[in-house]
Amino acid sequence: MRILIACEYSGIIRNAFSVLGHDVWSCDLLPTETEGQHYQCDVREVITLGWDMLIAHPPCTYIAASGLHYCNIERYGDKAKERIVKRNDAVSFFLEMYNAPINKICVENPRGYISTVFKRPTQEIHPYYFGEREMKRTGLWLKNLPPLLWTPQNTLFEEKTATERPEPYQIQTRKATGKVKNRYWTDNTITSNFLNGKNKSKSFQSIANAMAMQWG
Repeated sequence: MRILIACEYSGIIRNAFSVLGHDVWSCDLLPTETEGQHYQCDVREVITLGWDMLIAHPPCTYIAASGLHYCNIERYGDKAKERIVKRNDAVSFFLEMYNAPINKICVENPRGYISTVFKRPTQEIHPYYFGEREMKRTGLWLKNLPPLLWTPQNTLFEEKTATERPEPYQIQTRKATGKVKNRYWTDNTITSNFLNGKNKSKSFQSIANAMAMQWG
């Protein structure tokens, strides 16, 4: 298949499909970090070049649930108005990806504004469904693609049956309240300098592998 991975500079998903023999290109405003076929441009410049599948990762800065409170005009005034414009532009870009003239489409984003103004995702996944140690709730809006099946890929999950849902391995206790909350594994092991927006946006290799094996 001819496959386009939109808004990906890492090449992680692109390379997972390419090793299976597909003609796959990534596209981003940034150069690719790994060797492979890559367009460095606005994806809308290449989206009509005859693709069989699109996997898109629209920027979530202005539509993720974590930042929507900044759109409160009463509290943030003109800054909120500017934020609303950017939020609406992000929604438009998301919908351009979802409505692209391509048969098979997956658009990925965290839980947020899209579920309110458009529709809820086809499915929500976490990296730990696929053998990682991480929690990161991610929505997939799918067209002509089946939901991903969780496929544990390491020995930590050998005791699980195909009908059981795995559990994340890292849990952090909030001492102030005594409550226990699941957190990213990297929150507990890596410095905050690592957890910038660019690094946190990278796809997990196990999810990329699942997409390639199940959709490719």
